[in-house]
Amino acid sequence: MGQAVQVILIILVAFFAYMHCYMGSTMHNRPIIVAPLVGLVLGDLQTGIIIGATLELVFMGAFPVGASNPPDFVSGTIISTAYVILSGSEVTAAVVLAVPIATLVLLFDNFMMTVVLTWASHIADGYAEKGDIKGVERVQILFGIGNKLVLALVVGAGFIVGVPVIEKILSYIPEFVTYGLDVAAGVIPAVGFAMLARMMISKKTAAFLILGFLMAAYFGISVTGIALFGVVVALIYVNFMGKKEVVADDDNEF
Repeated sequence: MGQAVQVILIILVAFFAYMHCYMGSTMHNRPIIVAPLVGLVLGDLQTGIIIGATLELVFMGAFPVGASNPPDFVSGTIISTAYVILSGSEVTAAVVLAVPIATLVLLFDNFMMTVVLTWASHIADGYAEKGDIKGVERVQILFGIGNKLVLALVVGAGFIVGVPVIEKILSYIPEFVTYGLDVAAGVIPAVGFAMLARMMISKKTAAFLILGFLMAAYFGISVTGIALFGVVVALIYVNFMGKKEVVADDDNEF
């Protein structure tokens, strides 16, 4: 696959990810989705999946709340994944690159929202005062989708800049910082699972967690086998135990 084709596909992946908010906020902009797509484009799906899972844990809490926007993890995921695959570096390099790249692109996106989209809002207000609904729709489509296209082109430009420039940037990072991030990357999956466990575990579900651990530790059953066993237990619990609980709590007089 030629570089020109790769650049076009990377831009399309970025545009697809940025357009998630126009499709009902489907969350397909998350690293766990975007990184495997980059790996598929660059011919290394396995590395893309590994990086996607790692960066998903890094950006697990990255959600826009009110006027606060998180780092642009789409750009960070795509460019860092491409760098690791093309340079043959360790997965930890993706963690080193993703956050600063995401923060830098966020600054550009904030500029676009503050200046360009604000100007577009004034244009739409002019059409609204005239009662021209079609004009308002045209402005929304042109500037709304255009903003995402510009961000995708920025990601494509970062991909074109390529490995040499990124390697030069990494050479200025002190070794102790790289080593620290290497250690942190190994801890991140454990932290992610701990966060999920804290949200999910209760007095009713703790026994199932212990059961799964014992099955893996003493019976040597694979994670897939335990997951399938868990599905069966969950179905039994919901279909039988769950119904009994609902009937017992039903205080409907009719």
